Amino acid sequence: MVQLTQKFQSFDEYLSYNDNSEKFYELFNGELIEMPPESGFNVEIATFLLIRFALILGHRRVRGQGLELEVRGEPKNRYPDLTIIR
Repeated sequence: MVQLTQKFQSFDEYLSYNDNSEKFYELFNGELIEMPPESGFNVEIATFLLIRFALILGHRRVRGQGLELEVRGEPKNRYPDLTIIR
């Protein structure tokens, strides 16, 4: 993991940041922390669960990776592997 020196005062400021890369970052105490790439085994598990939940709940209520959520505490954001929408 690589820490970058970019500082952010707000979550909105972080969301508007673009470094033109495909990397994922967590915002921790105003600083970006690069996230390691996802393992193949993790992708297999998340895909299996996504398919199972989509069959049970319907495809509109299940999302795979691609959502970024703001959370309380530190780090301020998360990239869930799987999200179920109410």
